[in-house]
Amino acid sequence: MTPAAERRSDMLAAGAVLVAVAVPYVLLGQEVSHVPPAGIDAVARGVAGEAPAVAWVFTASCLWPVLATFGVIGAVVALRDREWRARIVFAILTTLGGWQISNVLKDRFTRPRPEYWIVYHETTYSYSSGHAMFATIVYWLWAYYVARSELRPGLRYPLCAALILWGVGVVWSRLALGAHYPTDLAGGVLLGVAMIALATLVARLIAPAARVL
Repeated sequence: MTPAAERRSDMLAAGAVLVAVAVPYVLLGQEVSHVPPAGIDAVARGVAGEAPAVAWVFTASCLWPVLATFGVIGAVVALRDREWRARIVFAILTTLGGWQISNVLKDRFTRPRPEYWIVYHETTYSYSSGHAMFATIVYWLWAYYVARSELRPGLRYPLCAALILWGVGVVWSRLALGAHYPTDLAGGVLLGVAMIALATLVARLIAPAARVL
């Protein structure tokens, strides 16, 4: 496959994924945002209060002081390591873009937070979960990068598994702290995938030679 054909293929795939996740994201948000919690959202209260100290560790790993620290470390590595540079820049810009778009969409759907949340009360709306989005575009994206890297297997596989499990822990923590409903978390994951697809599409448009995934 020629570079031009590969670029077109990547863009078509990214566009297809973007549409495939953006549509259910919007439909889900419209379905749950202005009605009382029902179904799985109504029974999720039983998870709230489980291991709050552990849950807070996972939640804190997606707060901006932590993510900004990761970004600074990534920027330093990117300056020194050409092999990882495009991926690091892609991950940082996707995270920043996701943060802004998530906040805009929260104000669009205006879903109230659960009334039973504990530990830390945030001022933003509930749908969709920014933490679930960050779990996707930070921890799970880097799990993918590690899985496709040339790190030795004894390091690559445990690190990939740890990143996947940490992202799962972040999603669980939002239920354990009562900060979100399950549908908020599903929406956050969908938004995270949409952001990766959108960023891939943009990257292949403006930097055809860059391999970001």
